[in-house]
Amino acid sequence: MSTTVIEFDANELGDWFFHCHLLYHMESGMARVIHYEGYSPDATVASIRHELYRDHWYFFGKADLFSNMTQGYFRLSNTRNVVTGQWEAGWQKADELDWEGILSWDRYINGFFSVFAGADFQGTGDALDDVRGVLGLRYLLPLNLEMRAWVDSDGGGRVSLEKSFHLTPCLGLYGEAEYDTHDRWKGKTGLTYIISKNISLVLQWHSEFGWGGGARIYF
Repeated sequence: MSTTVIEFDANELGDWFFHCHLLYHMESGMARVIHYEGYSPDATVASIRHELYRDHWYFFGKADLFSNMTQGYFRLSNTRNVVTGQWEAGWQKADELDWEGILSWDRYINGFFSVFAGADFQGTGDALDDVRGVLGLRYLLPLNLEMRAWVDSDGGGRVSLEKSFHLTPCLGLYGEAEYDTHDRWKGKTGLTYIISKNISLVLQWHSEFGWGGGARIYF
């Protein structure tokens, strides 16, 4: 585990609150209180001080609604645990709706590494074709390249790499490559343009469902 050293001019008596200015990061653990020995806060502050040490759960997600497919996730997370439901469903260049859903529980180890377990559901139309148990890890590689790898209960495995680039404050580029021993290679790449903090426009190419465009919604 890495150690961070902070040096500052403590020129005011009392508690000093250090935190990330991204609210989700702050609320999920990136916050610390530096306390003067012998200092007692007033009664109002003391009555709520214990709330700083509670490990709250937070819900958030992303949904892509495109002309050729839909994809996204929802997450419930606290400091060390992340429960994720992820989906991908496409209809363009397919005889009928082709879909996959992944439900997983991650255990955060450090800023680079987490392990997870869950289930992978695959189907066509309204039929469930296969369910596999999965066990794997996520690792943040150099250059912020996100890697996910798992083994499944059918004796197979999957590895994926994902990367995003900010070209301008509003325009972004992303790509993902995936190899699955059952389905072989799959990939996607796209451009995003931020309209607001909750909505982006997206143009995406998917190796199975072709080109499509639409909206990305954060909630």
